[in-house]
Amino acid sequence: MSQQTVISFTWENAVYNGIVEKEYENSYLISVSNPNQELTEKYNGRIVISKKNCSDLND
Repeated sequence: MSQQTVISFTWENAVYNGIVEKEYENSYLISVSNPNQELTEKYNGRIVISKKNCSDLND
């Protein structure tokens, strides 16, 4: 998966969109496009999410 890939992911029963900043073996570092207050305060709008919880929106 290339840089600047837009994905959708589920975290704590909510769906978010974001851009992949870095890809790891089983997860992505994502810059969240629509963060909630918790994501903004605790994680600065960035989070590592398992690839199993993500889907590519570029298709």
